[in-house]
Amino acid sequence: MQKTAEEQISRILGSKSEERLLSSFFVLYKTARIVDRKNETFKNQSETFFKHLQPAIKSSGDIAIKLVNGRYFINEMMIRFDDQGTSGAASVVSEWKKFGLGGVEFSSDITKEGAENFFVFMASMKPSDENIDSIIAKLKSQNLSCIKLFSLSELQQNQSLVSEQMRKQFRQAARQTFFRAMSVAQEAMVNTATGKDVSTSKTRRVVHNLIDHISRDESSLIELAAIKDYDDYTYAHSTNVCIYSLTLGVRLKMDRARLSQLGFAALFHDVGKVKLPSDLIKKPDAYDENDWLQMQQHPLLGAKTILRNMKLDLHTARGARGAFEHHINQDFTGYPKLQYKKRPTNLFSKIIAIADSFDALTSGRIYVKKPIPPDEVLKKMHYQMAVKYDPFLLKIFTNIVGIYPAGSLVLLSTEELALILTNNKDNPAKPCVKLLGDKEKLFEEPVWADLSLPEHAERNIVRMVDPARYGLQVKDFILGD
Repeated sequence: MQKTAEEQISRILGSKSEERLLSSFFVLYKTARIVDRKNETFKNQSETFFKHLQPAIKSSGDIAIKLVNGRYFINEMMIRFDDQGTSGAASVVSEWKKFGLGGVEFSSDITKEGAENFFVFMASMKPSDENIDSIIAKLKSQNLSCIKLFSLSELQQNQSLVSEQMRKQFRQAARQTFFRAMSVAQEAMVNTATGKDVSTSKTRRVVHNLIDHISRDESSLIELAAIKDYDDYTYAHSTNVCIYSLTLGVRLKMDRARLSQLGFAALFHDVGKVKLPSDLIKKPDAYDENDWLQMQQHPLLGAKTILRNMKLDLHTARGARGAFEHHINQDFTGYPKLQYKKRPTNLFSKIIAIADSFDALTSGRIYVKKPIPPDEVLKKMHYQMAVKYDPFLLKIFTNIVGIYPAGSLVLLSTEELALILTNNKDNPAKPCVKLLGDKEKLFEEPVWADLSLPEHAERNIVRMVDPARYGLQVKDFILGD
């Protein structure tokens, strides 16, 4: 039976049990630096760690905890892990980098006492005095043969951990989630247009699926949002805005309840357009003044439609406000015109406004009839920031899409053409790309490359180029595997 997107993601990224094992490992690691092993806190944390380690060993044998290019692994399984949380992992990893340490492996015959000996041993190591080679040598003298250490350079060179197959699995799971969201958006809007009730529970489920995917792997959905020539633009646009908004919400560390409300509001932000004449929405020419007056009715129509066609609860209330406010600017210009006391728009509305503008301008469908390159759109939005957008939120959004947004075609210093797939937040100038070809021809098979890795040091982005100039369709390459 075919696995669902959620099952695929869980298999690739592990489950809560792996996250708990990682967390208990780093908590015990830090505890050993603070208190003596006879201390009750140390004993409790040791007990917790070993409680999570034992079932992992029983299931998989030797257990390796590794860090590769900012990603956490247990054996060959990548784990989505918040190293800024209560585990204190980020500070431990910072110390590891000074040592040149990339990971540790516990053999299947490890004992609780042996594990404790290792943590106490590591607590005595100081970055100012030791490196990975001296630590490994001293570890051998401690008779800890059940422990193996990995050097940072050794792991960074072993890129098989983040295999092409794994990336394909991420993207396949993302596509299932994405197109399911489009289908739900279409069904909801068709029902709305015909005056039928809309199932908010079905919408919430698909929003939760998007939240789960973004929380673990935001990049593969951002890639899909970069495609602007879907046949059903209205539903794709709603889905794209939902993805961008949720990604921003995740970066803001919103809890699941607020993310659910944000995603719901974003998915229905343009629902008012179903109440407008279809020939207006599909009009190929530039709008005249009368067209604009009609179009500017859609936020008010959207709020009324949500309140009329959906059961009133916190989700629909948030959705109605998001639909009403997403074209009201920071300085209260925009539309609808506020006749009474002016008050700042809701946080969700500010987020949706940014996501909506970026997707609309890069798509070239309704508000502009010719798509604008994503980097130019970001420049335009930053130029309008004081008037239209919240500066703090726009900065975070820019970090999400990157200096070179997903879907952009670029020329490299090696005279190769590359398609931007995902942003490297630690090195925005060196994103992950697909190498499509060189100055002579396109490659038979595009090659995935993380430009931040040492083996791609000679590949630097020179400039962005127009895909149409080379007769290329971005959609074909993003959906091509």
